[in-house]
Amino acid sequence: MHVQTDTNHRLKWQFNEPAPGKEVVIEEVFGNYQQQARLLVPDLEQSPPVFVIGGARSDFTRLNPLLYRLQAAGIGSLTGNLSGHSLASEPGADSPSLATNLEEARRFFRHIANDCRTLIGHSLGAAITLKLAAQLPQVNRLVLICPAVYPDLAQQAPFGPTFTAAISRPYGFLDCDSYAFLSRFRGRVLMVIGEYDGLNSQRFGKGPGTSAGNLWVAGTERYSPIPEEVTHALMQSVSPERFQCLFLTDCDHGIAAHLRSTPAIADQVADAVETFIHDDV
Repeated sequence: MHVQTDTNHRLKWQFNEPAPGKEVVIEEVFGNYQQQARLLVPDLEQSPPVFVIGGARSDFTRLNPLLYRLQAAGIGSLTGNLSGHSLASEPGADSPSLATNLEEARRFFRHIANDCRTLIGHSLGAAITLKLAAQLPQVNRLVLICPAVYPDLAQQAPFGPTFTAAISRPYGFLDCDSYAFLSRFRGRVLMVIGEYDGLNSQRFGKGPGTSAGNLWVAGTERYSPIPEEVTHALMQSVSPERFQCLFLTDCDHGIAAHLRSTPAIADQVADAVETFIHDDV
């Protein structure tokens, strides 16, 4: 591991903007390549840092609208760049897959493992978060933001056409052990979903057990890549007393962009996540 406080890689970041406090870039070597993670350190820590796994086509700056607000509130975070998803993660692993990303996330998590009890997963990153949490008995809080779930058989499929084919089988997402993990998970789960994500595919002319995809609703284009059945299966896997859901109106799967464009909503989401992390009930 190599730690630095500045980096020439900043120009590759999706959002090169100042943090509200200290940030530290961690470089981790994975065989013949390396990846970076960013640790946001609050001026006055109110809770242990959270570990964050971003979504497809994301680097560790995509969730700045949430993570910067948490940092200002005294909650730090560590987010790693994962192979196959951003300019900042290139060149990365050869033929990266979900399994590759899980191993990268596991290695990054070790830097805060002694303190961290909360994982945050965004979209594809939520699928990886569930797999990682199943290996970490110390974790007792999960924040799943527009969560995806993929078939276990897709874990080794390299991103690209092979991966797309592996996750496109109708109802294939139900063949995943993450639902069983959630049913025995004794911690608490907060799900953050957009009003126009997880829509019923058949209402929009698509086959059952698939996603609604790109569509027009009331004159506005929306993106709903998460099948309705995934959202329902996740909700049903967690007992009501351990589950909370934050429902964002006028928002589709693009929650990160929604938070960036609507600061008042970002404030509310950050407040809800902060309360969830602090709540020991």
